[in-house]
Amino acid sequence: MPYHKKVAADLLAAGLDLLGGRHPGSWEEGHKSALNEIAAQRPNEPQAVRITLEYRSDHLASVPQRDSMIFGLQRLNATAESKSKMRADAGRYLAPDQQPTADQWKGVFSGSATTSIVGAAGTGKTLTLLLRVIYLHLYLHVPLTEITILTLSRESRQDTAIELQRILEAWKREISLEAALGVVKTARSAVIEQIRSVAGLAGSMPFEVLSDAHLSALDDGRPFDSALTDRQRMEMEKCFNTLYRSNKRFAELVRAMFAASLRVRSLPVDHPEVVKRAPLAWKLSDVDGELCDTVEALWTNAGMWPLEGIQAARKQFSLRGRVYSCSGYVPQLNMHVVLGFDRSEDRYTRRSPTEGLETYKEVAIKRTLLQSYFGEPLIHLDSYHEARALVEALKAIATTPPAFEYSLGGSCSLPLLVLYNEAATLIDTLGLEVATVPGRLNFLANDPDAAFFESLAIFWQVLERSLALLDPPSFPYGRLFDLLSDRHAETLRYVPMAVLGQYRHVLVDNAEDHPVPVGNWLRGVFSELRRRDASQDVTSHLCATLTAAGDVCQWVYGTFGTSPKLLTDVEELFTSSSGGIHIQLMESFRSHQLLVDAGQNLMRNQSTAWGRATKAAARAARDPAPVMMLEMEPAILLSLCLDAFKDNRKVLVLINDDQDRAWVDGSIGDLIREERAAGGQKIRVRPFRKAKALEADVVILVGDPAAGASRWYRNQLYRLAGFCAGGDVTPADTVEEGEALRLAYVAITRARRRAYWFPNRAAGSAGRSATTLTSMSTELFRTES
Repeated sequence: MPYHKKVAADLLAAGLDLLGGRHPGSWEEGHKSALNEIAAQRPNEPQAVRITLEYRSDHLASVPQRDSMIFGLQRLNATAESKSKMRADAGRYLAPDQQPTADQWKGVFSGSATTSIVGAAGTGKTLTLLLRVIYLHLYLHVPLTEITILTLSRESRQDTAIELQRILEAWKREISLEAALGVVKTARSAVIEQIRSVAGLAGSMPFEVLSDAHLSALDDGRPFDSALTDRQRMEMEKCFNTLYRSNKRFAELVRAMFAASLRVRSLPVDHPEVVKRAPLAWKLSDVDGELCDTVEALWTNAGMWPLEGIQAARKQFSLRGRVYSCSGYVPQLNMHVVLGFDRSEDRYTRRSPTEGLETYKEVAIKRTLLQSYFGEPLIHLDSYHEARALVEALKAIATTPPAFEYSLGGSCSLPLLVLYNEAATLIDTLGLEVATVPGRLNFLANDPDAAFFESLAIFWQVLERSLALLDPPSFPYGRLFDLLSDRHAETLRYVPMAVLGQYRHVLVDNAEDHPVPVGNWLRGVFSELRRRDASQDVTSHLCATLTAAGDVCQWVYGTFGTSPKLLTDVEELFTSSSGGIHIQLMESFRSHQLLVDAGQNLMRNQSTAWGRATKAAARAARDPAPVMMLEMEPAILLSLCLDAFKDNRKVLVLINDDQDRAWVDGSIGDLIREERAAGGQKIRVRPFRKAKALEADVVILVGDPAAGASRWYRNQLYRLAGFCAGGDVTPADTVEEGEALRLAYVAITRARRRAYWFPNRAAGSAGRSATTLTSMSTELFRTES
């Protein structure tokens, strides 16, 4: 470097040193140059080596994951040899028309942990389950004590057990009915069996069947029957009376519901009765004082006015500028009283001899006007009997709860304790908690149903505690399923293996109609089996399976809270490391093609409908005919039954309600009684809802299944239970409308040869009955001219 440049560089460097500054690039360059000079001066010295340890992301230390699968990797050892042997034996032991189809064999031989078998009515789902029992027991050597078939009701349990006996006998294996019933159970009998195996709970009785009868006679329960037994009513009344005296808030709620039950029913101003009577009612204002005098005189002469607890003080009110009067006031309930016309009085009584209208008609007209235009709480006493009951209730209301009927959501009035039981049963069946769900409901201001659900939450908690203290203890079925569900795994550890092991291989029939808690209970059972299996020395032979069979189109207890999830979501509910399989049966062996298509025609707009491509088997395709739609003529019904008798064919008559039952009894009641007296059973009468598992040559439908009125509280409960697919804000209404169609579908598909329908449309709910909820093909549903 030239001298002058070197001097300049030294000066600049000195200046930078004084200022404490540094040029990064220059410093790095100088540093490297110095290192190179040092290395050149010591060429034989070893250079320093720097080692950096880096780990691949999959080799980093981490927390082990938790296996939350319900089923492990173990699978059934379904060998080709065992399958071939059973196929050959089936060819020898079963009649030619009972030979399984290829799809049915898939269900029989499935080696997966979870298997769902779906198919339309008559496709042989139950037969497939029974043949799977044969395969597990006789060819894979699984003891019958490790196999359980779950059915819906006591009747279906009995029928399935008898059919299991028959199938085993075909394979030269005899089994008693008692032993068959040890394999075939209802979910309710199964859970109570497990509960009773726990130390200290041997005599437990489900609350739904609480009585003094023999335990075994009630094990299957009374599914979808909320009628109270005498013992149930006694325990509920005891708890109700105690709560009323000891819990101030509960007593207030009961009184509020009592007042609501007394309040005259409101009518909209455009109600047909209001529109018809309003012109006369407005004119009555001019003589309302005379009308009150006449009615009060009748009550006074009968010794029914004034009444204790009711202030007999007339008070006037203005309705749209017209003046009307009430006759009294109940201070304890803050309600006004208007006296009605008791039927024991002379119906021709008038205010005056010259008055054209009878007094009872004027009272009725005034009542209609008050129902529509009077906004304050009002009691309209229509009879002396009602008045006496009110007086007795008011006398003791401070310490004794009044006995009354309540209308929940505008439905028909029922005793309060019956409604408590019905509501609690629905909430339990939906898989919700009775004591906490009311706090998640919303009601409009002054809606008395809010008081109902708040009081239910208080009452049910106390009732369950008091039932648990009985000797022996009692629990609602919903609580039993919950105690042994995956939510309370610790409880299942007290169930002996001799009992729990009976559920190693579970086959569920009619899986579309089991309550949500049944699925949660089965999840707990299989999880506990896997936990216990993991502690065994050898686990390769330990395997558990679940097979669910059903038809979503036959889901007919949705209005009672059941869900088809056990069938539709089996792989999501019962997760498995090895996955599951789905099998669809496409061949119907019961009905001919026109009846199969008629059933599917009803269901074509249902999003959950399966089996649209179902075909009638060759042996069922005989002499096809559409469903005949007939007028409600007793002579026609009688003629159909007589013709069937002549051809030696069995008849199944399905009815929708009590009105239809009375019509059937009046039309063919004598014929049925004569046939029974002669020892025959060619004709049966059953409700639509009890039609599953039945079949007959001729099926006659009487009535038109319909959805009930919309209930706000029910829609809220169904939303909380997860029925709101696609953002449906009225899921309960959707379930009810679909159920009307499904009931008709089930009824039609019971028929082997002929189906006739007397829809009785005059009695149906306009716009929400099966015949109006969908467009019915005229080729499949033919109206007889």
